[in-house]
Amino acid sequence: MRAYALAPLQFSCGKQAYMVENVKKSIITVFETTSNLINGNENNRMKEIVFIINSAQNQRCIKRVNEFVEQGYKVAAYAFSREVEMRNTPNFELNLIGQYKNVVPYYKRVLMIMRAVRKILNQYKKQDVVYYLFGLDIAMAFSLQSKRPYIFEESDLAHTYIRSKAVRNSLEWIDKYIIRQSLLTVFTSEGFAKYHFGNHFPQNICFIPNRLSPEITKLPLTERKREKNALSIGFVGGSRFESIARFVYFFVKNFPMYQFHFFGSIDLTQKQRFAFLETYTNCHFHGAFKNPDDLPEIYSQIDLVLSTYDVKYDNVKYAEPNKLYEAVYFETPIIVSKGTFLADKTLKLGIGYEVDPLSENEVVEFVNGLTPESLESCRQHARALGKEWALNINTAFFEKLSLMIR
Repeated sequence: MRAYALAPLQFSCGKQAYMVENVKKSIITVFETTSNLINGNENNRMKEIVFIINSAQNQRCIKRVNEFVEQGYKVAAYAFSREVEMRNTPNFELNLIGQYKNVVPYYKRVLMIMRAVRKILNQYKKQDVVYYLFGLDIAMAFSLQSKRPYIFEESDLAHTYIRSKAVRNSLEWIDKYIIRQSLLTVFTSEGFAKYHFGNHFPQNICFIPNRLSPEITKLPLTERKREKNALSIGFVGGSRFESIARFVYFFVKNFPMYQFHFFGSIDLTQKQRFAFLETYTNCHFHGAFKNPDDLPEIYSQIDLVLSTYDVKYDNVKYAEPNKLYEAVYFETPIIVSKGTFLADKTLKLGIGYEVDPLSENEVVEFVNGLTPESLESCRQHARALGKEWALNINTAFFEKLSLMIR
């Protein structure tokens, strides 16, 4: 990977709301004078895609660029590093354009990346390209400085974590404006469109959920290991949420005859929250695993997969994690948090259950109510959807895109 040396960007934080209002005004000015560029003239007929990625460590972003490469697009990729080790090396050239830590406040982050984005824009000033922007912070910095067409991808509602209601609402306004003015906007959850626009959203929105890589079909499935009158629930992935720890505690305490399995590492900042569970002999920590190679074996060991997240955050309420698609592919009923988009979809598909993971009474009632018939019904619904439904195959998206930028 090639790194670009950038001088530190100095600025005064000032008042957050005042800064956001100025950003809104600047974005309006840019878009009102350039809407024709985005809606259909010659500048849309471009083939090279220039990706600007807000985290080089985000494997979803790397996979997306790989998809474009596999579709025959000429790509250029630029990314910020979050100062943590990359798990995988991309099969394309990734240019690092700066570093910032996850603890950097959201409103400061936009200012910090302005300089780097400007450098990229200058580099492609006279070339026919379409930009692909990951995250609201990148899109804001881009929109303040460019009139060029772009694709915007949003995989979380990061601004909803900001405490100031005025700033949060202003960023939401900017987010929706950027979505409307994009060539295309990609959401990784249909819930995000509902959050922004309700049931009536712009036609330039596409949905590409966090489905499984088609490569997983090369792995042989492992026969499910079941014991009579036994029940095993598992969490697959990095554990950090209180809702997970509380559900597991209620489960292992009240049902010593059943087993719970953690597959994956515990977030370093949350180790204390999960440490006490090690005292329960029916709670098992298996540590890190290789994804996707180990998934068939993991899912063969559990009867249900836990996917409860803390619903006090709007981002969590509307997200669509890849556990939904793992559950379908491996025909394993899923347990999700009540009051979420994920719960609505799970129940509609008939592939799992909703529960309040913070209520001991509700967790106990849920487990007591499980029957072999209800579990089998969930498996049958997953089977009816088919394994291909759970795979990341985005033919329709690329067909639509090719007509726009040919």
